[in-house]
Amino acid sequence: MNQQVHKKIDSISFGIFSPKDIMDASTAKVVTPELYDREGYPVDGGLMDLRLGVIDPGLRCKTCGQKLKECPGHFGYIELARPVVHIKFVRQILDLLKSSCKSCGRVLIPENNIKKYTDVFDKVGEEEGFEQRRRQIKEVIKKYKLKEKCPHCETKQDKIKLEKPYNYYENDIRLSPIEVRARLEKVPSEDLAIFGFSEGFRPEWLILTIIQIPPVTMRPSITLESGERSEDDLTHKLGD
Repeated sequence: MNQQVHKKIDSISFGIFSPKDIMDASTAKVVTPELYDREGYPVDGGLMDLRLGVIDPGLRCKTCGQKLKECPGHFGYIELARPVVHIKFVRQILDLLKSSCKSCGRVLIPENNIKKYTDVFDKVGEEEGFEQRRRQIKEVIKKYKLKEKCPHCETKQDKIKLEKPYNYYENDIRLSPIEVRARLEKVPSEDLAIFGFSEGFRPEWLILTIIQIPPVTMRPSITLESGERSEDDLTHKLGD
């Protein structure tokens, strides 16, 4: 008789996929907005690539070898021509840009005070949540920023502002997503803990260079009475 083993989940953590995570979890790189060839067969490297799953009876998935009812679908990815700001993390990116040195990437708190404040921030985070913790960090950094120099490398810091929805300006000069990403890459992992980010997270992932393509089973096309195919709105958007 088989004995069932019950396992207890201690915790669940939520995070951001790194570009490498996205590529490792994908079965195909999408390189063309074309969907079908002249015979109506899905184009390799297109948004309906057979490696992403199948929605037509008779076809087999090139990844798992299953037909329509058995294939769950598989993710792909698109490599963006230029980086773009993740719209859900505009405010967090702004906070990091304002709170870290544009030259060395260190948090704008003197070295001898970091440990003291980290303990305070941790306590605030546990009792009042991440949003309150972030406000507290900003207040502390604002106090040290009055000196306008990085306490670690002495580089003069310029004023950074956000022009909604997602444009960042430094002294009225717009920072491109490429420049923002380069700045975030400089922030040391040990300083990220001060902001309450979990271990293994990198802030440059908030500037997207690669996006996931959902399986075709999540965005199936339909055949109209005229015999023409009508694609899902998501497929149209990804084609754009």
